[in-house]
Amino acid sequence: MASPAVSTAAHVDPDTYGKSGCINKHVEGVKKQYDTPEKLEFYAQVMGDGTDNIHFGKYDGVDLDQPGAYGKASEQMTDYMFNLAKGLVSNAVSEGGEFSYVDLGSGTGAAALRLVQMHDFITHATCLNLCEEQNVLARKRAAEIGLDGRIKVVTGTYEEAPFGDDQFDVSFSQDAFVHAFSKVKTFSEALRVTKPGGAFIFCDLMCGAGEGVSEEELATFAATNMVNDWLSPEQNVAACKEAGWADVTFVNLTGDIRISFQLMLKKVETIIDSGNPDNIDDKLLQSYKVNLANRITQVDRGVFKWGVVHAKKPATSA
Repeated sequence: MASPAVSTAAHVDPDTYGKSGCINKHVEGVKKQYDTPEKLEFYAQVMGDGTDNIHFGKYDGVDLDQPGAYGKASEQMTDYMFNLAKGLVSNAVSEGGEFSYVDLGSGTGAAALRLVQMHDFITHATCLNLCEEQNVLARKRAAEIGLDGRIKVVTGTYEEAPFGDDQFDVSFSQDAFVHAFSKVKTFSEALRVTKPGGAFIFCDLMCGAGEGVSEEELATFAATNMVNDWLSPEQNVAACKEAGWADVTFVNLTGDIRISFQLMLKKVETIIDSGNPDNIDDKLLQSYKVNLANRITQVDRGVFKWGVVHAKKPATSA
């Protein structure tokens, strides 16, 4: 008898979402994961609480029973990560010259929109993102709040970043590298575009190593989430070092991802119970209801880890 996690995979097209070994097919699958009208609406309502920020959150001090808790925690995670990165490049901030950063896999640009509004010292923020429909939204929102002169949105992949060498003070990414075809390639590109002495910071869903976790479970997650190179925290740290990053550190925030899954499940159930007033795809809602319940138990069993990796680019070449 198939496990619940395996049965969930029947709700998706394995020819689209399965691990293929082909980077072009992988890229097209990632687009379908996020850049259709149905998925854009689903993520905005379920993960963004109707806001632009669809990232997982950091819940310190957040009242989970209050409306908008998920969105508040998402913004708090963005702030937490940027403050960590800022501390790693304090000289660049304090010197008062131009300061730029790139968001690799920026989605709808919510992190950049928030950070540029909050921090006057950010001269330029560049959003690099694969999905053009998300990018249209990011450009539109930047223009609406008068930030289009400081925020640039570029369509492309972080594994072949269309930027020159040594361009950004910080390379930043929230919950995007899980879809990297190759982590070492991705981390190497981040290193290339970051200035010597600059910082790299990302959060991501990573592979756990709990007792009894089967290859079948890991394969099922990959088949439903466009995962080709799913690494543990230790392997991500090693891949960063292989790419050339120094002072690589992992901060374990796995307890927060469990809360994110719980709140997502609660939101999906609320939408279903209220008759789905926004007409989100019913099959998508039912699939995620089963899937999220599985995710919570999988976190408890050690299938997933989630947290932050931060690092520095050496000031001079070795």
